[in-house]
Amino acid sequence: MSDLEKRIESLPASPGVYLFKDDSGKVIYVGKALNLRSRVRAYFNETDPRPQIRFLRPKIKDIDFMLTDTEKESLILENNLIKKYQPRYNLRLRDDKTFYHLKLTTSEKFPRLLLARRPDKSQDLVFGPFASSAAVHETMHLLLKIFPLRRCTTRKFQTRSRPCINFEIGKCPGPCAGRISEPDYQKSVQQALKFLRGDGKELVSELEAEMQTASSRMEFEKAGRVRDRCRAIRETLEKQKMEVNAPLNRDVLGYHREADRAMVFRLGYRQGILLIGHPYLMRQVQVPDQEVLAAFLKQFYLGKNLIPREILLPFPVEDQDLIRESLEDQAGKKVELSVPERGDKRGQVELASANARQALASSDEKERLKQDALCQLQKIIHLRSLPQVIECCDISNLGEKLAVGSIVRFSGGDPDKSGYRRYRIKGMDTQNDFEMMRQVLERRFKRALLEKPALPDLLILDGGKGQLNIALKVLEELKLTGLDVIALAKERETGAPLSSELVKKPERVFLPGRKDPVYVKLEPAKHLLTQIRDEAHRFALAYLQKLRGKALGRSVLLEIPGIGEKKRRALLRHFKSVKRLREASAEELKQIRGLSARDIEQIQKFFRASSL
Repeated sequence: MSDLEKRIESLPASPGVYLFKDDSGKVIYVGKALNLRSRVRAYFNETDPRPQIRFLRPKIKDIDFMLTDTEKESLILENNLIKKYQPRYNLRLRDDKTFYHLKLTTSEKFPRLLLARRPDKSQDLVFGPFASSAAVHETMHLLLKIFPLRRCTTRKFQTRSRPCINFEIGKCPGPCAGRISEPDYQKSVQQALKFLRGDGKELVSELEAEMQTASSRMEFEKAGRVRDRCRAIRETLEKQKMEVNAPLNRDVLGYHREADRAMVFRLGYRQGILLIGHPYLMRQVQVPDQEVLAAFLKQFYLGKNLIPREILLPFPVEDQDLIRESLEDQAGKKVELSVPERGDKRGQVELASANARQALASSDEKERLKQDALCQLQKIIHLRSLPQVIECCDISNLGEKLAVGSIVRFSGGDPDKSGYRRYRIKGMDTQNDFEMMRQVLERRFKRALLEKPALPDLLILDGGKGQLNIALKVLEELKLTGLDVIALAKERETGAPLSSELVKKPERVFLPGRKDPVYVKLEPAKHLLTQIRDEAHRFALAYLQKLRGKALGRSVLLEIPGIGEKKRRALLRHFKSVKRLREASAEELKQIRGLSARDIEQIQKFFRASSL
């Protein structure tokens, strides 16, 4: 009996979660089970009918597990572990951290509304995710217009003695200068909350009553402000006319699948008004549709702040009752998870499914265009193979003192963040772009030799012949073959300095063993090259600015009287940046071990007097 078979037989016949690992110890699949031993055995005695199992089984070299008290707990744990490990053989939904959210800082005495791409785990209320940055910016602009809330940072709020320009133009009630009481301010906060939660009609009724009260007291200026607020809310609600019969908070899920690509489309109704419509694509799908939709429900809804009262499905899903119970436990209310057979609800599901079908067709068209660009690129610059995986290297520096390098990776024409790498250039006394490029490439590919990951099909260098020759020499010294290398040089626009008729020249590509560059003129391939080069430049520049900010922060902290090296390190370790330290309250500073009351006074005094 092999070690793996012994491991399977030792598994308990209890609820829990199992983790399959490959020969490097990496988690490649996570699953849940009511009976761990029986469920895992099914993978190896060929009783599991799912087609992806034959690909997964040979790669399983070790099994780990976690016990739970109930199957419901195992479902929640499975979802958390899938998000943590992102296993290759699990269906994965794009994580919400890449979408914008709105955060209301209810932990503060006078809350403010902020944009957040990666919401923290504070007590503040978070709403989202929003389908696009345009949607979240529009929502935030509307909210601040209807419900004036403060916009200044914590530090400015604590140190301001007179209202800012936002107060003068009616966009802030001026809590910093005591122009509004905390109860009145909190009233606006609660109204904004009602709007965000979809209680628009109830809010209008409440404001109309407030307007009548103000009018009867002859507070006509206040009544006018409330009237304008009512009008703005009504206009917003009337922009969307697609209403359902009942004023419910409901999500409707549509589904469409073509081969190994599945699309879920979510229609979100809030108070009976359609406010949300967004597609979610899942690739490399090898499991039944019921399992695909169940994976979406778990990954999208579990762990979220707001769960709708009702979720309509196009067909029953695996573990439907278990998922519903988990959602009810999380929401603290009854949640209906159902498959309508007829009537208006069925019509809504069919509408969502039609959107899913159209969204998948649009996605397929985008994929086709990307593949066309890759084929075009292969033909123009005579590559040995289709460049499905492309890496690009760029150098960015601030004179001789600070220099960095970046590597970005594109897979199938899309950015692949798992392959992004950044490097701080070391040991350079003079500015030498060629030697900086050498250092970055040596560090990148020496590590590749040790870890043995798949090499890219194409390596792009931001530069000219000099950078190309350096790269070829590095690859030769490391005995790395089979990798196409090009240098991409951007030629300056020509024309009279004040002329509006500048001539934009095509991208110049330098190839090994060729004196003159190749000009990439065809738009799909040219656009792809430009996109990759610009992304490498952006990534390098962002790292350079981060390092520059840290260096500036350390020099600023040197000027605070009585704060030595040990306390400076503790401050930066806790607050991460000088900006956050500058905005910190006395209560937050007290959390730093070793800071005395005098130290806290000196820090706050320094930043109040500083213009930094």
